[in-house]
Amino acid sequence: MRRTDAAPLSSILDAFLESLRIPHVAFLVSLRKRWPEIAGPLVSRNAIPLSLRNGVLTVVVRNHAWAQELRMSTTTITGRIRETVGERIPVSDIRFTVGSLASAEEEESAPREEPPTPAGPDPEGLSAIADPETRASLRALHRRSKER
Repeated sequence: MRRTDAAPLSSILDAFLESLRIPHVAFLVSLRKRWPEIAGPLVSRNAIPLSLRNGVLTVVVRNHAWAQELRMSTTTITGRIRETVGERIPVSDIRFTVGSLASAEEEESAPREEPPTPAGPDPEGLSAIADPETRASLRALHRRSKER
């Protein structure tokens, strides 16, 4: 028997992040997944989206030459982002900062030491998520949003 009220996890996750007032997190995750498609293989090996605040996307680049080159392509990259990811969270400007791409990638993939989950109820619906990693990630997002 097929459920007719089932919704894609991505839409539920987007709604959950919006309820925490951090919808840009879902947008940034989507942007990072599709970055090679947006920026192309050469640029994506030398630049990685790092953060999004108030419509300003910060991209870490390998060196100053890449920063200069990409600054001249800001309008093109912004257009490709809108075409590929959409305009749910508008990117009004892009800033390029020189840094280690390895640390930006590690920041995304390395497991972080999280403080123990405080006693108390989980956010609404979180206990229904079967995957423990997803549940832990969402719990951490909820906890961080409460700290702000």
